[in-house]
Amino acid sequence: MALSFRRNGDGSFTMTVPVQERKLLEQLVPQMRELIEQGDSLTWRLFPNPYPEHDKAADQYRELIGGDLIRKHIAALDTVEATLGAKRLDEDQMVQWMQAINELRLVIGTRLEVTEESDLDDFVGDTERSLFATYNYLGYMLEHIVTAISGE
Repeated sequence: MALSFRRNGDGSFTMTVPVQERKLLEQLVPQMRELIEQGDSLTWRLFPNPYPEHDKAADQYRELIGGDLIRKHIAALDTVEATLGAKRLDEDQMVQWMQAINELRLVIGTRLEVTEESDLDDFVGDTERSLFATYNYLGYMLEHIVTAISGE
C-alpha cells in the first residue's frame, strides 16, 4: 500500500497512509504538541515576529495573537491524530493535515539547520540521519497533500 491523497468528486479526500508512516506520525505528533505547548525554541518558525526591531510591539503582538496561533497549531495536530486511521477526510481536515505536516517538517528542518543544499551526507550519526530522512519523507507527503488539495 502506497501513500496517496486523492480528491473525490464530492469534495472529500480519500487517504491511504501506510502503517509505518502512521506509526511515525503517532510518534511525531505528541512530540510536536509538547514542543509547542512548552514554547520550545525549535518552534520559532511557527510563531513569526512581524516586529523584529521593536520589542514592545513584538510583545504586544504575541499577547494578542500568540494564544490563537498555539490553538491553531494544536488543532491541526489533533486532527491528524484523530484521523490517522481514516480513509476519507473532508476539506477542512485535509487542510489541517497540510498545516500539521508542514509544521512538523519546519521544526525538524530547524532542529537540523537544513538548507536548500542539504543532503544525507551532511548529517552524521544515526539520529540526525534518521531525522533528515523523516524531514524528506514529510516533504514527500506534503507534496502529495498539496497536489490533492489543488485538484491536480
